Amino acid sequence: MLVDRLKSLGIFAECVRQGSFRGAGRALGMTPSVVSYHVKQLEEALGHPLLYRSTRRLSLTDAGERLFASAEAMLTLAETGLMQAKDPDAPLSGSLRITLTSAMAQSPVAAALTRFHMENPKVALDLHYSDTWEDLVGERYDLALRSGGMADSSLKCRKLWQMPRALVASPAFLARFDPIHTPADLAAIPWIRFAKMSGQRVLIGPDGEEVSVTQAGNITVNNIEAMADFAREGMALASPPTHFVAADLAAGRLVEVLQGWRVTPIPVYAVWPDGPVANPLTMRLLSILSKMQD
Repeated sequence: MLVDRLKSLGIFAECVRQGSFRGAGRALGMTPSVVSYHVKQLEEALGHPLLYRSTRRLSLTDAGERLFASAEAMLTLAETGLMQAKDPDAPLSGSLRITLTSAMAQSPVAAALTRFHMENPKVALDLHYSDTWEDLVGERYDLALRSGGMADSSLKCRKLWQMPRALVASPAFLARFDPIHTPADLAAIPWIRFAKMSGQRVLIGPDGEEVSVTQAGNITVNNIEAMADFAREGMALASPPTHFVAADLAAGRLVEVLQGWRVTPIPVYAVWPDGPVANPLTMRLLSILSKMQD
């Protein structure tokens, strides 16, 4: 019966969380043999193994990974439904595991996440900043905030924001070169390139014309904050997200190069695993993130 399957599904999810039948049994007040029985019942019903068992740990099979994602969404939805049926105004509870690129630091994303936390203080946020595109399903992330182009995939995706960038340099660095009046004047001036992006920058002029510029020089970094640091020290030109250098521009430590021109912004996307049931926590956070530019 479906009711029995749902109980077994919840026990299976707890096994994955705890990493063992014994740990799941302690959490659920069951013996390890009862926990094992429920997992075996699921495996027999599906015709696929869900867990690889060893003396030290459990690991998920491909089928197990897919089922665990659905199980977690089911449990979150059920918990939220029960809580809101009891108290419609009650805040959500549960946990969200999110991966973000380093460019999101100091950005409006931080304010959106803070607003979500203030409105839903019972939701645990587990935030991982990394420029590696993590495997959402394999690493069990509920949501990824990614910048740059998006490849086609089986994941759900929503464009959230256009992250503005600034073309900047220190006054001391610019003093070493002839005045820069047009994009063509940038040809021989070194840049600090970002390792995750191409060596081309597209500049948009006052009338909307676009000019592609090749980044000269031999400096590459894999961290946005380092790019801003080196630009501040006078190493080379840089085009970091504007929010990383706004204070430096205001204080005169950096100046905008080619005023009137702007660097093409970086698109920011929310990406999350597809599944039969939408995670209400993810959907609530997305509704806040979608308003970042309001």
